Amino acid sequence: MESDRRPISKLKAKYTLFYALSLLVLALLFCADFWVIYTLIVAPPPDPGSMMKFVYLVMVSGFFILTAQGLLVFKRFIAILGRDTAAMEEMNQQIDKLSVMDDLTRVYNRYKFESVVARELENVRRYNSALSGIIFDIDDFKSLNESHGYRTGDKLLASLAQFVNSKLRNTDYVFRWRGGKFIILTPHTDLDKAAIVAEKLRKIVGHKLFGGKIRMTLSLGVVQGRAEDSMETFLHRLQSALTGAKTQGKDRVIVTRN
Repeated sequence: MESDRRPISKLKAKYTLFYALSLLVLALLFCADFWVIYTLIVAPPPDPGSMMKFVYLVMVSGFFILTAQGLLVFKRFIAILGRDTAAMEEMNQQIDKLSVMDDLTRVYNRYKFESVVARELENVRRYNSALSGIIFDIDDFKSLNESHGYRTGDKLLASLAQFVNSKLRNTDYVFRWRGGKFIILTPHTDLDKAAIVAEKLRKIVGHKLFGGKIRMTLSLGVVQGRAEDSMETFLHRLQSALTGAKTQGKDRVIVTRN
């Protein structure tokens, strides 16, 4: 960062020096012009034409210096405007990103889920593209909060979300649904492959110590999107699969094929 500032500082110094010198030259030209005109009025020479040529030369020189100053100011204005525009674009991107990200876990939120699942289900209908969903919930998360405190519970959620996200492909999506519940969308992935992903997540999460001392298990449900699915029916089948994993003993994967 410091190395980036040095060239900018040098450039500013050059601009300042040029501007100061140009102002000095303009002042000298003005004085010379005044002296010539004053001489022509007070003590006209035998050949005033040569002195008038000098006046014109001084005026043209001053015009070119003013033009150079104007171009310099315009260039600086455009540069400042460009920086402001870039800063505004970056700010808008940050705002857009924040609007679709969960504040705590830094994965996508439910608002983003609605737009992504609508698009991917449309791909299922139009192009017969495969889409699978994995829903998972931390087993006994309420007890973890009560035992270790809600602040620790929040840290566990954030750590889990980022850990799971790091184990997925760049084309997959992780969304926080509510509490300790998350949904993963895996485009171009059929049910059997999604089931393998879910089982892998169940195992690696179950063997990891979060915060160096807390072990968690997950219940997971897996379904594949169908051409007739709406967001509501897709979600309903996901929830049913998760309920099955919970009622059958937790720490397991339930794959729904109907």
